[in-house]
Amino acid sequence: MEGMSMPPRRLALVTAPRSGETFGSWLDRIARVNQCPPAEVAQLMGLNLRGVSAEVRPPVFGVRPDEAVRQTVHAATGVSGSLVDGMHLSVFDGGPLNVASVVSAAKAHRPSTGREWVEAYGSRACPCCLLVSGGVWQLWWKLSCAAVCPEHQVVLVDRCPSCGWVLRWGGNRPRVVPAKWIRPPTCCANSVNGKPCSQWLPVARASRARKSMVDTQQLWLDIAYGRARPTLGGVDVPAEEWFAAFRACVILLRLGLPRVLGRLPGVSDWCSRVLLDELSERGVDRSRFSWGPASARAAAAFLLLVVPLLAAADMRELSRQLAPLVRTAADEGSLAARPLARLAVPKLFAEAVEAQVPVGSTARSPWKKGSIR
Repeated sequence: MEGMSMPPRRLALVTAPRSGETFGSWLDRIARVNQCPPAEVAQLMGLNLRGVSAEVRPPVFGVRPDEAVRQTVHAATGVSGSLVDGMHLSVFDGGPLNVASVVSAAKAHRPSTGREWVEAYGSRACPCCLLVSGGVWQLWWKLSCAAVCPEHQVVLVDRCPSCGWVLRWGGNRPRVVPAKWIRPPTCCANSVNGKPCSQWLPVARASRARKSMVDTQQLWLDIAYGRARPTLGGVDVPAEEWFAAFRACVILLRLGLPRVLGRLPGVSDWCSRVLLDELSERGVDRSRFSWGPASARAAAAFLLLVVPLLAAADMRELSRQLAPLVRTAADEGSLAARPLARLAVPKLFAEAVEAQVPVGSTARSPWKKGSIR
């Protein structure tokens, strides 16, 4: 969306953006009422949808609008720049996302959850929300820790039950928006053999979420949207630091699997199965341990285990709760793995980890100089 492909023109029909909606979802709904493909609507808005190759999206489409985008969208729709901003992932900058990293990843190669915990192309979804809203796709569904719908208390759906592709991915080749057909907001519409998948998503099966899943997801979202003040061991910290600590705990869990499951208190059989399934999907390559959760179920498992840990009442309790993660990673010889060392965690978190490194062990804290492997 860098620059303009043509001067914008006022669209005949415009639907108002809905609260929390993604820019792509809004584009789909406008395209439907105007009876033309979303890519054509984008061109009429003056947006450039061409990436450097067929598999690379324009770096800022749906991620971060610039002033030119705000002006062209306003000229074509009458929608204000502030509303346009609210439909982009930049809403989460300085919290669960580093938008500069998302943009640089898109410029460099095909975007992936390996760089930032977000689905640059695809999305998860709550079938109940899609039914009630008539096909409004929520922005937070694109985050890799999107796990359950707090309103309808179901686990989000990752893939279309018919075509098997990640929702809104595009099909056998990732696409920004369809150029050849109208994408019904409540349908899959991924490209399958050159035709849109007709699966009606509100009937996709979604598992019931337990109250503990809903509560942890809600807290995570409140912190992501700036509605709640995050704490680590009872100490107020910036959201960016809290999310770095969250990521570090997820990586520590992965590094300690499967042994760590027997050392953590109260891990359910469901959580154990989900985490081991994710480990199998991600493989043993440690570079992938820094990736976002592979599925909504995996995200739910990580939320259940990590969010209560970070909510420890004081620093001593935080360090004590980190002990199984740190000591198992140390036993496995992976405590100083690069995925951990590259995270800029808050000093108090690093100190809590350091306090649990076994005395006399050759293991070192991942945040000590010279400890990266």
